[in-house]
Amino acid sequence: MEPDMFGSLANEVENVMKKESSLVRMEAPIKVFGDIHGQIADLLTFFTKYGCPSHIKGDINCINYLFAGDYVDRGSHGLEVLTVLFCLKLRYNPHVTLLRGNHEDANVNTR
Repeated sequence: MEPDMFGSLANEVENVMKKESSLVRMEAPIKVFGDIHGQIADLLTFFTKYGCPSHIKGDINCINYLFAGDYVDRGSHGLEVLTVLFCLKLRYNPHVTLLRGNHEDANVNTR
């Protein structure tokens, strides 16, 4: 993905998320995913094994998705993980919620 394309995607997600409350209220049932840490293969395996958020073959119309932060670092595919999650957030908002983990802080990532 071109850097400008990711920047545009990030700006769109920022605009959507700025409109959301910092206190998240979600309806059950909910699938909770956490600590992906840049492991795109693990994220895709979760979707394969437990179902994916798709309006065609998935369960996005009846299950909410919560991603509980720590999307980057450790693994080598943080950008890919963020790209997938940002696209899901834009396509399936409000059924997809992205929380910020401690690894989404600049101070943690620059050490």
